[in-house]
Amino acid sequence: MQEQGIYSRNSFGRLMLRNHGGPVIQLYFYLDECYEQWRCLEKERKRTEVILTKTFLEKRSPAVTNSNLPKTPPNPTRVDHLIVNQIKEQAKVASLLEKMECLCGVPLPANIHTALKKNDMAICVTQARCKEEAVNMTKHQWQRPNFTKDRGNPRSGKQCCMHVPCSNVFFFTDTLLVVVALKDLAATTRKLCTALWCALQITLPKPIIIQDHHIIKEDANKEKCPSSFERYSFRL
Repeated sequence: MQEQGIYSRNSFGRLMLRNHGGPVIQLYFYLDECYEQWRCLEKERKRTEVILTKTFLEKRSPAVTNSNLPKTPPNPTRVDHLIVNQIKEQAKVASLLEKMECLCGVPLPANIHTALKKNDMAICVTQARCKEEAVNMTKHQWQRPNFTKDRGNPRSGKQCCMHVPCSNVFFFTDTLLVVVALKDLAATTRKLCTALWCALQITLPKPIIIQDHHIIKEDANKEKCPSSFERYSFRL
């Protein structure tokens, strides 16, 4: 079973090598997408805090500070900055959701807490994938793909990738795992932003509908006064 897993992984890596820089391009794409969704979540969280402050002037809960937030490692990459920013923002959103539960007096729906948990899980998975990639990068030093001519047919001038260094195969596979994690992180961050908006709508007081009594009296008078034509019958 282990040999079969290694064989499938190597085959998958060789397949990705045929697409020049495919996983690397996807890595930059979803990394930018994660940064965009993180900015949207930060903007929605700040907007929600302003609305709650203006709406509930008399009810002010103390700010909750979390001292266990991570710090940026030395020589950080863009992914390291993203993970730290995501963890800090996720903690602020969790504190804000607790505040909204105190303001409205009832627990928020379960799907809002589910969105928060899925985002936290996606952050942990992305962090773990990046650590695995860093460990494998130090273990297998990067070499450029060694594209050689087809050994089965020396006269053939076609290029093949059947004799690729194993380190390159594992590099592409690890990069693709990071891509999948970043893609899931972007999706869960977007859903958490939507859940935060839904929680705000639940927390805000419902508007009181005041009926116009003048209009109601006029409607009642119209119903009481019969029409002057009701005594006559018309035939065409």
